[in-house]
Amino acid sequence: MRTLKINVFPGAINIPIWAGQEMGFFSRRGIDLEIVFTPNSVEQLTGVAAGKFDIVLTAIDNIIAYKEGQGEVPAEGDTNLFAFMGSDDAFLRFVVQEDITSFADLPGKILTADALTTGFAFVLRRMLALNGIDENDIEWMSTGGVMQRWQSMMEHPEQKGTLQVTPFEIMGASKGHHVLARAADVLNSYQGIVGGARVAWAEENAEDLSHFIAGWLESVSWLYEPANRDRALDILAEKMPQMPRTIAAAACDVFFDKATGMRRDGAFDMPGIATVLDLRREFGPAPDDLHGPEHYINTRYLDAAKHT
Repeated sequence: MRTLKINVFPGAINIPIWAGQEMGFFSRRGIDLEIVFTPNSVEQLTGVAAGKFDIVLTAIDNIIAYKEGQGEVPAEGDTNLFAFMGSDDAFLRFVVQEDITSFADLPGKILTADALTTGFAFVLRRMLALNGIDENDIEWMSTGGVMQRWQSMMEHPEQKGTLQVTPFEIMGASKGHHVLARAADVLNSYQGIVGGARVAWAEENAEDLSHFIAGWLESVSWLYEPANRDRALDILAEKMPQMPRTIAAAACDVFFDKATGMRRDGAFDMPGIATVLDLRREFGPAPDDLHGPEHYINTRYLDAAKHT
């Protein structure tokens, strides 16, 4: 059995990992996963560059940023990172406090993000621009990853909005949090979450990486089957006992929607990666240093996974 250390953000979106462990989709391929939860993208990306983790599930913009030396902080170690499979568009929703009814209410207010120069912050900045809001009229605050941002908004009503990932927008409804806009309604296509690793590590561990991908794909396919829904909810209840089953079910409805849910084949949304790069060119520090989408991905391991 080969142990791979995988770093992820906390949340129900990790159900393919948990289901894969429970159903043996990874172990039957000789893979044991050690899951490490990250509080923010800085710790995640600097950690994988330093060799603390083998695999990360993260926004592809984080991969691009740290590969190009545009991360929130300088990273020591090997920043030659790449994405080896696509997962989803990150199910991004702009969630606001009860007293915010439109974008016009936002100037002078506090909005929160993980890192302001990577990840999903660019999506929020695009949303503001499209709605006529000058981002300089916003007070920005970095409060950590998706779970930390949700907790912070619950505890601090002066924080008026943030981009959330399902199911956190549902979980905040008890405090009047509501969705002001969805990224899918603003962006024609968007590649959100991907599997990422160091190029050198992947080359040295090609078989293990392909076996991980194969286990992930089998897990996602299993989760799409209606007959497996109750078992999936049981797994979520075990891993996230604080989450009501109704919210877990609503989250699974989003994650495994046949049209907009997680990708069963692990394929990349190439126009979606182009959108990510367009956003980085618009809001990032060095637009001329960026390459085309193909520079940041490698489908070799995904292709091999489909033949294991």
